[in-house]
Amino acid sequence: MEVISALEQAYGQTARLVAELTPTDLDALSACPGRDVRATLNHLLGVTWMFTLVKQGQAPDEDLGDVIGDDASLAVTAAAKENLVSWRQPGAFEGDRSYGPFGTLPATSAAMFNLAEVVAHNWDVAKATGRELAIDAAVVQMLYNWGVSIPLDAFRDHGPSGPEVTVPASASVFDRLVGLLGRRP
Repeated sequence: MEVISALEQAYGQTARLVAELTPTDLDALSACPGRDVRATLNHLLGVTWMFTLVKQGQAPDEDLGDVIGDDASLAVTAAAKENLVSWRQPGAFEGDRSYGPFGTLPATSAAMFNLAEVVAHNWDVAKATGRELAIDAAVVQMLYNWGVSIPLDAFRDHGPSGPEVTVPASASVFDRLVGLLGRRP
């Protein structure tokens, strides 16, 4: 599976999750350390916009404040649409760019970080609100293979992951990915 298709699927999940959220859900403590669901979504959309705007030649910060505002569904739709458009532009996967807290990365690595952010924070929102999250097995495998192939520890403070959580080797690839990204499955 290619990363753009995986991103499209992941943003579709974000949209479905957000469409079901209640005001009480937004206040629920997220699995993303130190954030409630609203803050997790604001972070996710801030990072989404950061990846998008860097592709447009800007140098934004990942913290854009209250991005979801009064209409989280509209905010997710707009951010996802622009992000996907930016990855589909000619040359989008060429060269290195500076992605704020992630540092300077080859565009191909940035795309995987973008995907990891969406998948990890979808999991955070689903877990915090008691919703099911089924991620395509090909996306899970692609992210897991990528995550174990790079020095992820260098990005744990600013990336989609916290300290790795040990998960038995016999666990599903999805649970091992969750552990790799610093969450307890």
